[in-house]
Amino acid sequence: MEFNLLIFGSGLIGCRYIQGMINVKLKYNITVVDSNYLSLASAKKIWSNSGGDQSEHSISWNQELPLKKDKFDLAIISTTSKGRASLINYISSKVSVNYWVIEKILAQSKQELDLIKFATNKAKVAYVNKPFRLMNWHNKFKSKFLNLKPIKLTVVGGMWDLACCALHYLDLVAWWTGEKLISINTENLSKIWLESKRKGYYDVTGKLLAKFTGGTELILESYPEVNGLDLIVELSNKNIWTIHEEEGTAFSNNGDTLNGRLEFQSELTGPMVSNILINETCGLPTLHESAQQHEIFLDAMLNHWNISNNLNDKLVPIT
Repeated sequence: MEFNLLIFGSGLIGCRYIQGMINVKLKYNITVVDSNYLSLASAKKIWSNSGGDQSEHSISWNQELPLKKDKFDLAIISTTSKGRASLINYISSKVSVNYWVIEKILAQSKQELDLIKFATNKAKVAYVNKPFRLMNWHNKFKSKFLNLKPIKLTVVGGMWDLACCALHYLDLVAWWTGEKLISINTENLSKIWLESKRKGYYDVTGKLLAKFTGGTELILESYPEVNGLDLIVELSNKNIWTIHEEEGTAFSNNGDTLNGRLEFQSELTGPMVSNILINETCGLPTLHESAQQHEIFLDAMLNHWNISNNLNDKLVPIT
């Protein structure tokens, strides 16, 4: 059985999706689309160098959506957040899609979120790529922490792209605890927004506080003078775990250890896609689940952006 896959966006993340398809035992007809010819050329080279040309999969490289196919089993959207809602709406108006996997940050406003939900409502399921849920290490932490809530998670580091990456940790806490996000406080974020690596996008440093329905708290901190990135988990039984993601180490104040690693997207993609297409499920959060977090987060960050810059923008420029 062959499956038709659409990958829209062949940049850094898109390349990892493409690379992750190569060694999957299922047979895929892959359609890659990116308006940027250089991105396509780079992805094509990675595909070839990783053994894609010797695989059983067929792949085509396109600068616009080819209309010779009217149905895809799975569409993966790995473009940046700007204009993504309109893109998804366009794709859904031209072809039928059974399943979607969409990169975070989904959109730059609640209105765009609504458009994405509308555009994907005919699919069986739309998922959002929050890959912590697929990682063995974080699944082991979930088993340890689930019955010791509420928890307090502090993520502290240097210039780790807080605005861009916050939703990963918001989802991680919701998944670990089974609680829902209820509020975000941005009062202690810096009012100076910094240009990110991607032109036209911004990030911010400082401290963000998120609260959840069961009393759990998430504190995200980013300071230029700090090195590395640490996760500090305070449990209801007074145990405190310190997780060093980069080193793959974790230890508690009572002497327990739990070491591991964060798998690459290229490692996670194959099993994720196979599970969706064969088992009609995967470990990722659904669009409905993730949108609830996005709405609260985007409202808070847009308000902070406007206050910081004395603007009245409708979109917050983060990706």
